[in-house]
Amino acid sequence: MDIKNINFYYFTGTGNTLLVVREMKKFFDKQGIQTKLFAIEKEDPKNVTLDAMIGLAFPVAVFTTYPVVMKFIKGLPQANGTKIFMVDTMGGMSLGIRSYLSALLKKKGYDTVAAKQICMPDNFWPSPEKDVKNPPIINKAVNRTQKYAYDILMGKGKWCSCVPIFPSICYAISQFMFAKKSFRTAVKFVQSRCVKCGLCSKLCPVGNITMSGYPTLNGRCELCMRCISFCPKGALYRRKEGEHVYKAVSAEELL
Repeated sequence: MDIKNINFYYFTGTGNTLLVVREMKKFFDKQGIQTKLFAIEKEDPKNVTLDAMIGLAFPVAVFTTYPVVMKFIKGLPQANGTKIFMVDTMGGMSLGIRSYLSALLKKKGYDTVAAKQICMPDNFWPSPEKDVKNPPIINKAVNRTQKYAYDILMGKGKWCSCVPIFPSICYAISQFMFAKKSFRTAVKFVQSRCVKCGLCSKLCPVGNITMSGYPTLNGRCELCMRCISFCPKGALYRRKEGEHVYKAVSAEELL
């Protein structure tokens, strides 16, 4: 496959997806392909150009992906055969997200050339016991990622799909879950731990956290786990105060 440029749009919560995207970019760059990375939450899909191959990368959440990602993908401009591939990272399974996006993107005129799911360490139910098992998981993911990048360039990639009704049902269920108040307000805050650094507000991809001295949570959380995982004092939590967290990169890398 003759590819000269790739514009790679990604969303990452605690860094798993960013690790995968960087590995793919590294491989593409070695092959002389100019690859640019764009954080989805900072981009307007209407400004996406169609004269280069497009990559999409995101984590799986509630068997699909986050609303901020879906909004971006649904907002992509109509195309006329622009090649596009996707990669998702997950700790469990994603059910019908690949098929759902394949149908959506084909209707928009994209050539869906490849899709891959990469297992990464669990960031939703992290524990010290799981931390020990994470390095081998990441090493395996790196190998699979490099092979996937190679397959894309060789035209060997596949974008598998299943019965259309199944991914549609999965997507409908996931959107119902994301819309629930209990989900939007899942992150809790303990003031006694907070040092008012504002890092959580800077990291939040959907503007859910504003600072007025202490953080204010505004009820539109998508539970990407950034604020919880990167808070230097553990002032934000989901299950219990002082809970164990996981992060694959540094906060500075996300900022």
